[in-house]
Parts: sequence; structure tokens; C-alpha cells
Amino acid sequence: MALLVEGLRARRGAFTVYVERLAVNSVVAVVGRNGAGKTTLLDAIAGVIEAEGRVAACGRDVSRLPPERRGLAYVQSVPVDPPTRVDKFLRMVARRHGAEEEVGEVVGRLGIEALLPRRGGLSTGQRQLVNLAAALLARPCAFLMDEPTSHLDWLNKKAFNDIVKALGKPVLYVTHDPFEAMYVADVICVMERGRITRCVENRVDVAYIYKVAESLWA
Repeated sequence: MALLVEGLRARRGAFTVYVERLAVNSVVAVVGRNGAGKTTLLDAIAGVIEAEGRVAACGRDVSRLPPERRGLAYVQSVPVDPPTRVDKFLRMVARRHGAEEEVGEVVGRLGIEALLPRRGGLSTGQRQLVNLAAALLARPCAFLMDEPTSHLDWLNKKAFNDIVKALGKPVLYVTHDPFEAMYVADVICVMERGRITRCVENRVDVAYIYKVAESLWA
């Protein structure tokens, strides 16, 4: 099992998040209104904030490890600019994780070849794709994604989520948009007041709806 959360309890001020059990083996979307505790949940799993309970990744207990040793890639809502040229940045990340030979494959997979010589001036969508490339090169067991398309226009949002669906990696994907959850996820969980109240398999074919909408933008 790539990512397993058991008995997780985390506090942010007076607010408490508690998850009895959450298994992530594919793309799992957690949907909830603002303030439901979605980001607190991801921060606790990533080790950004203190939490009780157990987090297992790649078959090992990572609950007491710092974020950089948990084997999880955290893609957040506001992407950051790479500190140097995109190609140099990705090679630097790849060297750190022994993934030098994978740079070309990741770049091609995300379609960001034209961005490699760029330094600065990237759009929000382009920065998010570069951030995702860096996350892939870190060779994570699973991805944590916190509203990763919230600053993207509709076409870039769909393009990003198409990539997420094709990653072939477990992803815990937080969104407040149920339609986005139906498009990108295999399993949808609802979070209310710091608790996951239910999880269901996604059997809705939203891809057709998106295809029709995309044709209207063509």
C-alpha cells in the first residue's frame, strides 16, 4: 500500500482534524468546503505540522520522520518560481534523488520542453507543471496535492488534471470543487468539520462533459 493513514489527529489552533483510516492506492480526492480541514490533513500527513497517529508510505512507518524523508511529494496551490533556469533546476533536483536519467522522460511526459531555457516569466500553469516535474524527479511514493489548479484557467486546469490521471502514482488530491474531483479521482471522500464522513468509488463519467465543454472553447 503506497500511503496509509491511521488514527491521525492534528490540531491547528482550536480546530482538530481526525482521520480513523484512509488508504491511498490511486487518485483519491478529498472534497470539502473552505475550513473543513483539508489542508490541515495534508500538512499533517506531510509532516509539516505535528500529528498523532500513523502515516505509512512505501510500506514503512514515516510518522516520526521529517517531511523530506517521508517519500511524499507535496504540490501546493501556489506554485513557486524555480530559483534558476528550468533545465538547471530540474537537473539539480534529479541529482539530489539519483534521477538524472529520468529528466528527459519527465520533461517529455509533461510537455514542457519549451520551458527548459526559461528563467522567470512563467505563467502560473507553467510554474505548476515545472513544480510537478520536480516532484516526479524526487521519486515519491505518493503525491499530496492541495488545490493544485486553483489559480489556473479552465483549459490549463484540465491539462494539469489529465497529467495527474496519467501519473500512475497514488495521489491524495484536495479540492473544494466536486466536479473537479469527479473528473480526476478514482475515489472521492467528503470532509466535514475535520472528519472524513464518507468515501465512494467514482463511477461518474465527467470526461464526456469536459470534452463537450472543451469543444466550445476551441
